[in-house]
Amino acid sequence: MIRFLLVVTLAALSAFAKDLTIAPGSYSLDLAKYDFIDTTINVIQFPKGNEAFTKFFEKMDTLVFENKGQVRIMHVGGSHLQADVISGRIREHMIKEYPGASAGRGFVFPYSAARTNTPSSYASYYKGIWDKNKNVQREISKPLGLLGIAVSTSDPRAEITLMLDKYNSAPIWGETRFRLFGYSDNNDVVPVLRVDSTDIYGVHDTVSQSYVFESPRPIDTIQIQFRWMDSLKQASIAQFINDSLLQDSLARLADSLKTDSLSKDSLKKNGNDTGKTEKAKIPANVLNLQNAQLQNAAPEVARDSMFQGECDVLDTACLAREEAKTKDSTARDRCAELAAKKASINYEEGEQDPTNNPDDHCFTEPAAVPDSVKKNARPRFTLTGILSENDSPGIIYTNVGINGAKVHDYFEEVCPQFEKEMAFFKPDLVIFAIGINDANVQRFNDKQFREDYDRLIERFKKVNPDVAFIFETNNDMFRKVKRKKFVQHGNGEVARKSFFMLADKHKAGVWDKFSIMGGLGSMAKWEHASLAKKDKVHFNLSGYNLLGDLFYKALIQAYQDHIANLPAQTRRENGPTALQTKDERGNR
Repeated sequence: MIRFLLVVTLAALSAFAKDLTIAPGSYSLDLAKYDFIDTTINVIQFPKGNEAFTKFFEKMDTLVFENKGQVRIMHVGGSHLQADVISGRIREHMIKEYPGASAGRGFVFPYSAARTNTPSSYASYYKGIWDKNKNVQREISKPLGLLGIAVSTSDPRAEITLMLDKYNSAPIWGETRFRLFGYSDNNDVVPVLRVDSTDIYGVHDTVSQSYVFESPRPIDTIQIQFRWMDSLKQASIAQFINDSLLQDSLARLADSLKTDSLSKDSLKKNGNDTGKTEKAKIPANVLNLQNAQLQNAAPEVARDSMFQGECDVLDTACLAREEAKTKDSTARDRCAELAAKKASINYEEGEQDPTNNPDDHCFTEPAAVPDSVKKNARPRFTLTGILSENDSPGIIYTNVGINGAKVHDYFEEVCPQFEKEMAFFKPDLVIFAIGINDANVQRFNDKQFREDYDRLIERFKKVNPDVAFIFETNNDMFRKVKRKKFVQHGNGEVARKSFFMLADKHKAGVWDKFSIMGGLGSMAKWEHASLAKKDKVHFNLSGYNLLGDLFYKALIQAYQDHIANLPAQTRRENGPTALQTKDERGNR
């Protein structure tokens, strides 16, 4: 922190601070071997000036010079952001510049329960059987919130665990307050936070459909269990499920042993018996179930994290298959009927591609359930997100992203709880990185794309009229035309122009990732340099980290430029005072 303050204060006191070219940061980038990357334009561009960033910069000033307040940043996108590699890298920079002063992790979610990849920055585990709803699915049966995803369960054994420091070499997070967004269909089940084997019940806020938990001490592991009002019913059904699982596994073991025995008899009859008798091995899952039965404990039905789920966090082929499954789902007759009624697309007239249609969602209505069935139905709880915070001064940098998401997937029809949940975060800066899926189509309707963004921006302004925006242009990409043949995709340049038009209209900033990469066709060079995946749309770990480093430096440079333009009197007053205060406190 002292190092950061020293750099910033020198910038503030120097009459030539505008010429400062070295932004603070823990990483020194050696880009000499990547001559295709244009670092000369690695800046935040402001087509209409940075006046709209005044409130954001003022909050940064208060934090940097006085060590007061919290600055809240939200990065929104698709698969680039669900993976949380580029945003995670930026967050890592922020934390290293403000050691010990993280104001919280922000929004997190048990993505593993939805059987999709957990962000790379934390681990997600679950127990029980869960249903999922995502804003990219054709059929959506649950009202979604800010994160665009929900999981629901009626399993009495259900539990989720989020380990925020799982992949950190040293602990970073110490959270004391959690707001869990979710609801019970019939108010017959509540979430419970487990800390040191103690149950902590939250305060229920019916207006926002959330539960607020206060931890007795800072924690970096969020363990949530779900308590039914009828505890006897919960225990008996859980026991029944465990017994059924055990019996089923033992029956399958018996069938396996019987088949093995028949196979050996057949070998003897054919004269192929070796004379050796092998002891039957009991499968590990059966042993685990038996042990759980003996200990009268619920077995762990499923447990996965970013590297243990259906898809690795950077396995783009697996993620593409998952996205295709969710988008092509027509399980409900009503959804299939609506899809069949859509007008055909005439590409010759330049109409919108069907994959970029805001009406491609189908919202299913719950079927009428007789009262007699309701009485016997299991309690069900739906979870849409968890906001993790503490009261320390610092920066909260949160990522919001769903694999395959487009701008219209965050509209009110799809995510009706969006503003209600965001009101508890109220971002000072929003970085938009949505667009790669919108533009990765045969015919890109850039006018519709901008109109969609206008609608989404209004949702953020309803929560915070002073919020600042930065548009991150799409990366260069290639379009697959045959099994192993890719062609350059000109939509990247079209989308880039749209982002600048949006920045001009909304007085926002632009980080021109497309041009910084090297422009049209540059994705092939990134792949050749082992920075991008073979799908020529996504990056690998090194590529995402590099982009995170570049963006961080551009953002901090924009803040330094603000410092350099402060009135001289303000610079003299703030600089030395800030340093003296920090020296007295010591390096935290």
